[in-house]
Amino acid sequence: MIGLVAVPAFSTTAAANSPGSRPAWKQELFATPGPLDPSEQGNQAPFGDGSGLHVGANVRVNAPQKPAPDGFLGRSETTIAVADDGLHMVAGWNDAQGFCGPPFGAACTPQTPSGLSGYGFSADGGATWTDGGAPDPALGFASVGFPVFTRGDPWLAADADGHTFLYANLAVRGDTGEDLGVSVHRGAFARGSFSWQDVRVFNSPNGANDFYDKEAIATDSEDAANAVVSLTNFQALCGIAQNGFGQIEVWRTRDGGNTWLGPAIAGPEQADSVANCGNAGTLQQSSVPVFGPNGEVFVTWQVGPTFSLDGVPSTNAAIFAARSLNGGKTFGAPVKVADINSMRQDSPVGYNRARINDHPRIAVLTGGDHDGRVLVAFPSANAPTSSPGTAQNLVSVNLFLSFSDDGGATWSKPKPIAGSVPANGVKRFWPVVTVSPGDASVNVVYYESLEQAVPGAPACNIAIGGGLRRVGPAHSLVNTMLVRSKDGGRTFGDPVTVSSVTSDWCAGTTNIRPNFGDYIGATTVGTTTFAVWADSRETILIGGTPRNVVDVFFAPVGEGQ
Repeated sequence: MIGLVAVPAFSTTAAANSPGSRPAWKQELFATPGPLDPSEQGNQAPFGDGSGLHVGANVRVNAPQKPAPDGFLGRSETTIAVADDGLHMVAGWNDAQGFCGPPFGAACTPQTPSGLSGYGFSADGGATWTDGGAPDPALGFASVGFPVFTRGDPWLAADADGHTFLYANLAVRGDTGEDLGVSVHRGAFARGSFSWQDVRVFNSPNGANDFYDKEAIATDSEDAANAVVSLTNFQALCGIAQNGFGQIEVWRTRDGGNTWLGPAIAGPEQADSVANCGNAGTLQQSSVPVFGPNGEVFVTWQVGPTFSLDGVPSTNAAIFAARSLNGGKTFGAPVKVADINSMRQDSPVGYNRARINDHPRIAVLTGGDHDGRVLVAFPSANAPTSSPGTAQNLVSVNLFLSFSDDGGATWSKPKPIAGSVPANGVKRFWPVVTVSPGDASVNVVYYESLEQAVPGAPACNIAIGGGLRRVGPAHSLVNTMLVRSKDGGRTFGDPVTVSSVTSDWCAGTTNIRPNFGDYIGATTVGTTTFAVWADSRETILIGGTPRNVVDVFFAPVGEGQ
């Protein structure tokens, strides 16, 4: 979720998910921080290549940003959905402007409509974009009787007809700030413009005893009535509210998002978490669902690290997946896809949080020689990495892909998707795997960060929360990349650079944590992959000084564009 810290008179219902009985290390797992204090700010055209892929122009999606008191800076954690025509598309992101005014109360100018999940739309294939603000909270009056205010973790999907766009988010009541769990807005294009038409909400049957986080939505490409949302439930254990380490749950709709049924459990709370009443245990987080060709539902997520009673995390984790044969109503036992070295303690040096998620992504091939093949992409550090505290950790991270040809029962040996990396200095992370129904290709969009010193630049000096700063000579020089496979994910071509400008994450000015979000977005329609990511190439004046800001950028990647 999006978070801000240290603004006077700022409050959120996140206090409910960080009760006083919880130790500080446990609160850090999923408590919402607030707007950054000024002292915590950072210190600082189409092309192609030999791969045969061509990258379209990089286009900023969101409107120009303004600093306080006119607004808050930060647009990140991106998602995108595209209609079958490849022209009509909607992008979403965490939007710092949503902290301005009620219900969160930060002293800056609210946008209209307001929310922590912004969106933009394009009707010309992404050549131009309109920033729509956030889905209007007032839409909630017609469906649930009160305003529904989005609070981040945005995730978009288009239905099988390509006419209706579904936007899943965490949500609170706009008038009281009460946690609502998950909201799903439905919207459509008309005469070249886009609008949201209604919203539905659902929450744990246990109410405030549980806490929903990191939802993701998927639609059935064969049936516009079907969609699912997977999420993490930090549930009550041993009578202690919201003290679990995460249970992966799934909600489903069979009427196009009008009503939602659930929850079904895809990944039960780990046994050690239950045995220790949630005071120690194994984290489960960052789930993503997808439909198979026959209406099956697959979900993948990270399992681990494991936390001891003193809050020290292990260095290992794993990627798991589970399958449903009845549209998400029930799930079989989870199956391990791969063991990994967790990158939780190995974040890029320019990332303004002390930890980062091992966020896998999933897709299913349809048609061709590998019809029904399930693919999971995920990161793994080169070596087990312990928390460096405020030190810079330069251990490299690589990306891997594993696939299953038997419905998720067994998985192939993971293989790197973009070649090897050195022991230190390169981090590849947040892969988004998508497939082309047109040519059965597999596409992976990801971040690649060169963690290295910049001649003549000051030290990277990043506030990571709790009054701590990560300081050192290395900077995070980040590009958005893509690799494509023509053989079902067995081998990949040379990486293509999607971003036309490198972002120095140490120089991005933002009011939010995490500064570049928790994931990026991509989808493939026909043979074109459409990517959206957070990017700090542009500058604004703050007190007369040019400062880089974190915006949302878009580009298409295809053959012969």
